[in-house]
Amino acid sequence: MVVDGRRRFDVVGPLRRSKGPLDCVAPDRSPSELADLRRALEAAKVTLRRLADHHALLAGESRLKILALLRSAGELCVCDLATVLDMTPAAVSQHLSRLRGGGLVASRRDGMMIYYRLAEDIGDTASCLPSLSRRDRADAR
Repeated sequence: MVVDGRRRFDVVGPLRRSKGPLDCVAPDRSPSELADLRRALEAAKVTLRRLADHHALLAGESRLKILALLRSAGELCVCDLATVLDMTPAAVSQHLSRLRGGGLVASRRDGMMIYYRLAEDIGDTASCLPSLSRRDRADAR
């Protein structure tokens, strides 16, 4: 329907939660195309939630520092990470717990010590982290 030179769509049902028509000055898509997009977005809901959770893990500067340190050093214990980061071991452990829960780090126990490393299957995440090794920093110059 066209009202005052604008196409008005009467969108009902699960596509639109509010009452009334949707005004669009220059619509590019038909109501059925918009409904298809809404259904596709709903179908991708679980994947998008996982992606949002993954990125939330990476949103903390301390967790990014931990990941960068593990990328460069390979494996570190909590006390070594705490010393480098100037944080308490308890705070580092909390970050490591979240990173481990998100599948970004793995751990191994050696007696009383637990060592952490980047998980093998973290995809492109590792390539986004800066290298902290002297050789790599010199090569980048």
